[in-house]
Amino acid sequence: MRCSIIKTSPWRVIYLFGQSVSNHLTTDNIYNNKFFMFKWLMLIICLVTVSTSVMADPLQPRLYDINNEKSFARFVTKMCTADIIKGEFKKFSGQIYFDEWEPENSWVNVTLDASSLSLDHEFHKDELLKDIIEGDQILKTINFPAIKLKSTKIERTSQNTGIMIADLTLVGETHPVELEVTFENTMTDRYATTIDINTVSFSAYGAFKRSEWNVLYGLDRIGIRRMSDDVQIFISAVATLHKEK
Repeated sequence: MRCSIIKTSPWRVIYLFGQSVSNHLTTDNIYNNKFFMFKWLMLIICLVTVSTSVMADPLQPRLYDINNEKSFARFVTKMCTADIIKGEFKKFSGQIYFDEWEPENSWVNVTLDASSLSLDHEFHKDELLKDIIEGDQILKTINFPAIKLKSTKIERTSQNTGIMIADLTLVGETHPVELEVTFENTMTDRYATTIDINTVSFSAYGAFKRSEWNVLYGLDRIGIRRMSDDVQIFISAVATLHKEK
């Protein structure tokens, strides 16, 4: 997850510039290079007076807030017969702590509004699908309005990818899930013409068995009427630098 930006202190810049000056000046001609010395002095003043926000290392660990409007959390599972359900939770929030140099120290914390569910079709047979999923048979949103995902461990697998172990809290029970994740420490537009170092992107993909959370609706059926125990989840999040209030 390390990018090609070199971490350089402003004081290092001053030192290198000073070395360059000393290589070109001697005791005999120093007073004849007043203009050169003036530029050197101005450089020092500019570097010292630049705001700390500008001089801040863009690769240091930083906290980001997830932008709901630019992010999504989706799932796919199978009802009985050949009916595939695709859903999305429209409202969620969370934070990403991103450490470019030590990605294992990064973490993700996401909370979904369980009642903000949007589905790709309205009915399952003659029942409202949303009522089935949000009701007492599956999510029980009246008693458990939030679904939470909180990472506990991240193992790096390549420059921008890793395996994340996270605690998933669903219908009041918490169990670990394993997700494939991708981090990007900067965002560009589709033509790579703009860069925003104050924005990160994150995606996660994985699956879990809902029976481990004691969500058993439809699992006792036989044959084609049996519902799937497996639920696939997809998260894609864009987050901006956290601002202290």
